[in-house]
Amino acid sequence: MAKEFQSVEQIEHFLAGGKKITVPFTLQSANSDYSCINVLRLLPAKRLVLEANTGNQHVVIKLFSPDQKGKRELAKEKQGYKLAKGAGINVPEQLLTTDNMMGCLAVIYTFVENAEPFSLDGVGSCADRVAKIVNFLTNLHKKGIYQDDIHTDNILMVDDELYLIDLGSVVREQENGGLSQMSSLANLAKLVAQFTPIKQEAIIQAIPVYYQAREWAFNDKEYTHFLSLLDKAWQKRKRDYLSKCFRNCTMTTYEHSFWYEFAFRTEFLDRLSVDLVKNIELLMARGEVVKSGNSATVVRVEIDGKQVIIKRYNIKNIWHSLRRCFRTSRAAVSWRNANLLEFIGLPTPKPLGFIENRVGWFRHTAYFINEYTEAEQLLDVYQQRKPTEGELEQINSIFALLHKCQISHGDLKASNLLLDAGGNVSMIDLDAMQEHKRIKAFQRTFYKDKKRFLRNWQDIEIKEKFQALIFSNNS
Repeated sequence: MAKEFQSVEQIEHFLAGGKKITVPFTLQSANSDYSCINVLRLLPAKRLVLEANTGNQHVVIKLFSPDQKGKRELAKEKQGYKLAKGAGINVPEQLLTTDNMMGCLAVIYTFVENAEPFSLDGVGSCADRVAKIVNFLTNLHKKGIYQDDIHTDNILMVDDELYLIDLGSVVREQENGGLSQMSSLANLAKLVAQFTPIKQEAIIQAIPVYYQAREWAFNDKEYTHFLSLLDKAWQKRKRDYLSKCFRNCTMTTYEHSFWYEFAFRTEFLDRLSVDLVKNIELLMARGEVVKSGNSATVVRVEIDGKQVIIKRYNIKNIWHSLRRCFRTSRAAVSWRNANLLEFIGLPTPKPLGFIENRVGWFRHTAYFINEYTEAEQLLDVYQQRKPTEGELEQINSIFALLHKCQISHGDLKASNLLLDAGGNVSMIDLDAMQEHKRIKAFQRTFYKDKKRFLRNWQDIEIKEKFQALIFSNNS
């Protein structure tokens, strides 16, 4: 049986700005006791969302700080629930609101069973799911309301039904009538920007359906305008996401001191029994060397039962040190780029963290850590056999996505693409990768990427297949 933790201590810890709440514990109100079994969201000293049970009821409890801002947040939550409910939108049933639950403000909802965040993948066709989400947003907008913080975690799917949660961000633009075209399209673009570029295409094709439902004219000018709004929303979301890689937040544990700078995925770091920053060289010493060179050493090592790759960027001599010491380390660049690829939906081994050894402003040795993927280099595989149609399609998709996002790899030899036993292709060695703002600079470097990839292949038939693939379909 799980140990029951003191509820008063947990609540005091939350209100004091604590970053970790330990469950289970019991919350008490005037009428019921709630056994809290899971932390769904934590904003220290601001908001705590808990999954809980009381009697035979399964509930979600949102706790707010009792300060003035907390009072405003609770008022917005109640107003948002009223607006969504009045618009006929599926929402969890609100069971209770209170100004005092163990010193916090609170609202309690029924738990939506068997729900998952909305996705274009899963049971049913992608087209059906696109139609469902477009219709869902249309109904919201026709009632003159929208969710300001709209993203897929705030839209739950249960069988064929969609539910809206996080009701504190539901806003009404005007008392009567539908949402204005400007606000509607901005909100729609914000939703589409939650998906990877490949998935966005499926929803973009359905934009005329949205226009028709709102009785608006759709033409080339409107299409271009929407793409402009989408690009603005996408760029903002991307900036926000990448900034999380270099600051403390739910996703990332970050620290910057006189002696080092590091960032790790919090879920990875919290499970470790070893201080990775202080013991990185000891861990490398006990690992299996995958690659040893002057500029970098790559080691596979097991840490607490998890296989990881540590890539150390070496300092070759004093002159190399002087050239590198003021520049962002290749480990930090790899960390950012791996997170970027994950964000846009391009397969790469999961990034876990990076470490820079420093003396003040002067950088020294640096390390990049990612999950180990049991895979072979593409070059080795295709020396033994021909690529399958599925693999060719994946490789084409990788080049297409790089082209769409104006990203060049910088060293796209075939050994930097991996193929696992399931036939999945992924990309590694990201320290020379760049995003380009200027199209001509991108086209020049991307052309070099394609030529570099083709230079590997001795088999004429394979080389011709790849040449037709990446030069015909990716301009």
